[in-house]
Amino acid sequence: MVLFLRCNEVVFDSRAMKYLKFYRNKNIDFRIIGWDRQGNAHGAPEDSIYFMRRAGFNVGGFTAMINRILWMLFLIKTLVRNCKKGDVLHACDLDCAFPAVIYKLLFNRKVRVIFDVFDWYSSLMSTQPGFILFFFKWMERMSVRFSNHIIICEPERRAQIPFDFPEEKMSILPNIPYFDDTSFLKQDKEYRFDNGKVTFTYVGTFSWERYLDEIITLAEEGIINLNIAGYGETAIMDRLEKVKDLPNIRYYGKVDYQKAQIIMYNSDVIYAMYASVSPNNVFAAPNKYYEAMFLGKPLFTNSGTIVEKKIRENGTGFICDESLDSIKTAVEGIKMDEALVMGEKAHVLWNSKFATYTSEYLNNVYSKMIS
Repeated sequence: MVLFLRCNEVVFDSRAMKYLKFYRNKNIDFRIIGWDRQGNAHGAPEDSIYFMRRAGFNVGGFTAMINRILWMLFLIKTLVRNCKKGDVLHACDLDCAFPAVIYKLLFNRKVRVIFDVFDWYSSLMSTQPGFILFFFKWMERMSVRFSNHIIICEPERRAQIPFDFPEEKMSILPNIPYFDDTSFLKQDKEYRFDNGKVTFTYVGTFSWERYLDEIITLAEEGIINLNIAGYGETAIMDRLEKVKDLPNIRYYGKVDYQKAQIIMYNSDVIYAMYASVSPNNVFAAPNKYYEAMFLGKPLFTNSGTIVEKKIRENGTGFICDESLDSIKTAVEGIKMDEALVMGEKAHVLWNSKFATYTSEYLNNVYSKMIS
């Protein structure tokens, strides 16, 4: 059996859902152990086990530290009760990989641990006291050393991992959409505006590092149309609740992955800004980069990241600096015929390089890890 460990609600995690889809398609026994921070286990699959402690998203400080410690203790206790010899622990990120290897070392040497690196945590800790940074680096070293396999999102992300390990222990699965059927992608009046303005779409985590305040401001001013969905920082959700009835803004709250694709498919440009002060953002491998190719849409992003380099190399999007004025200038310079050409280039790249990547990886690489 595969025990899939995620410190979040799995059903809203597109990277997690592609593994679950693979398990179901191949009749692989699995169980989810996750954390529902809103305390309602929304849409939780059968036989899943959820940590129900309420907590916010992107929250720091002492309370967040206590919550993480309680999560790790819950995970170890749950593994003691439910894990058997020979099981596979697919651990998403450090807050699952570290307790998974602790469980392995203390209770069950026969389990195999897959460390799926969504983000490299110590890169987020540069402003923390030295002892906290030291502790996170120690956790990362332990997780890398005692995991059986490491999965990263982009080849460039190998540079973030400062430890030596056999390269054959690592593989790469980008955040690529994974659909067998695309008939659900249809034009829908619900997501479209009839005013001649460019429609931007953002679907994902709400964080100030994503420059959402700026794109909401441009929509408030009537410069663009904005379709936006997701969840995260409370202040952003509160602001969207106040402006969602404006003629240029539609806010959908939390949506599943298929609806997210439909919303983006009905846009002109997909918005994907990442503050480059964070190393994890510099090395970001966002779903939206691949989703834009999949949907045949141009991407709007900022300079200073690996996404910018990919966009420049392929001519598949718009790039600006990280300020409201720069974003506004770039937005006002968008021509629809140019955006259509960029979208066509993106879709050609998708068909030639990425359309079958996920299925080939899961069938030929991942299946060997869990068999």
